[in-house]
Amino acid sequence: MTTVMKKGTAMTYRVLTAVAAAAVVVAAGAAWAQVSSDGGPVQVTADTWKTDNNAHTTYLDGRVEIQQEKGRLRADHAKILSTADGEIINVEATGNVYYVTHDAKGQENIMKGDNAVYTQADDTMVLTGAVTLQQGQNVMTGTRLVSHVKAGDTTLDSGQGRVRGVFYPQKNGQSNPQAISAPPSVKPAGQ
Repeated sequence: MTTVMKKGTAMTYRVLTAVAAAAVVVAAGAAWAQVSSDGGPVQVTADTWKTDNNAHTTYLDGRVEIQQEKGRLRADHAKILSTADGEIINVEATGNVYYVTHDAKGQENIMKGDNAVYTQADDTMVLTGAVTLQQGQNVMTGTRLVSHVKAGDTTLDSGQGRVRGVFYPQKNGQSNPQAISAPPSVKPAGQ
């Protein structure tokens, strides 16, 4: 069975306490449980939404946006693969990936890349391509970022090249809300 929803469709999912009428609702709701560690309802929008229940796969195309509390994922395309029971195996996002989370201090972390894969088994989001990590004015670039979503730690590497960063320190005791003293949750690859 295939379900297709076209442009302008927006859906909000809440915690499901009863048997869902359609497997796609369970799969899509569970898939984005980690967009925000705060939990809550998940809103999904796309120009086209196609579900193949036999293959346990949902395809989202065109201006895909998934939002949960303060967490947000945007991409040109997304593919959600789940088990027959609706448990998410992984989520693949491609094209202009934009992933926003917040750290323990409430600071917004913006991650951009060409592609992203979220794997439920190890709760990781891996961005590849031209990757940028931004926190306030501070920016780091590389080619591969691995974020352990709930744990809050991130590793950035750059394949054959080097990871680059620009950091804005606080000025002589003045509070600079957009600066961090060091990238607290970012470790160079290999450490």
